[in-house]
Amino acid sequence: MYDQASYSTEAANAPSQILAGGNYTTRKLIITGGAALVAGTVLGPVLAAASATVTVGTPIAGAGGTIGNGTIGDWTTDAGAMEGQWYLEVTATGDTGKYKVVRPDGTVEGVGTIGTPYNGELNGTLGDGSNNWLVGDLIPITVAYDWDEIEYKKSVAAATDGSQHPRFVLAQDADASAGDVEAIAYETGQIVGSALTLGAGHTITSIREGLLARGLVIDD
Repeated sequence: MYDQASYSTEAANAPSQILAGGNYTTRKLIITGGAALVAGTVLGPVLAAASATVTVGTPIAGAGGTIGNGTIGDWTTDAGAMEGQWYLEVTATGDTGKYKVVRPDGTVEGVGTIGTPYNGELNGTLGDGSNNWLVGDLIPITVAYDWDEIEYKKSVAAATDGSQHPRFVLAQDADASAGDVEAIAYETGQIVGSALTLGAGHTITSIREGLLARGLVIDD
C-alpha cells in the first residue's frame, strides 16, 4: 500500500507543470475523504487510533533524584494524536497533584490530575502511590503508527485527525467520491507553488516548512 511507484498522466496539472525540475520520488497512497481531487492537491495523513501503538516508557526522576511509584496504567490515543515521544511532566506533588501532557513538538496538550482519568489526544490515568510523584518527574509515552495502513485526504487546516499536517502532493487526479482509491503522490522533489491546490485554511506560507521537512521544496 505504501511503496514507490512510477506513473504517467495527461491530467490538467501534468508532472511538467507540478514539478519545478530536478530529482523526485513518489509513493502509492490510498486516497480517502469522499471527494474528487486534482493533481497538485496537498495531502495529509488520516491518523486513525486503530493504527497507533502506544508504549509507556520507564519514568525519569526529576531534580530531586528520587521518583514516585504511582501506577501509570495503559494509555491510548484519539485519532490524530501526534507521532513521537510524549511526556507526562509532574508539576505539583501530592495525592491529587498535577502534571502536564506534553506533545512531541514541545507544546502542552493539557493538564491532568493524579488519580483522575485524563481525556485528550492521549487517554489514561496517572495514579498515586506510596511514594508521591515529585515535581519534575517525567513519564515518557511513545506514539507510533503503522504507516502501511494510513490513508490520505486533502489537508485542511482545521482538521483534527492528523490530516491538518501536509505530507505529500498528489501527482495525478484521484476520484475518491465513490470510495477509497489508489493514487501516486510526490514524497520528495521541487514543486511549483502555483500548481498546488490547498485545503481551507492553508497558505503556501503555512505549509512550506512542513513539506520542506518531508523533502518537498516549494518553488515560487
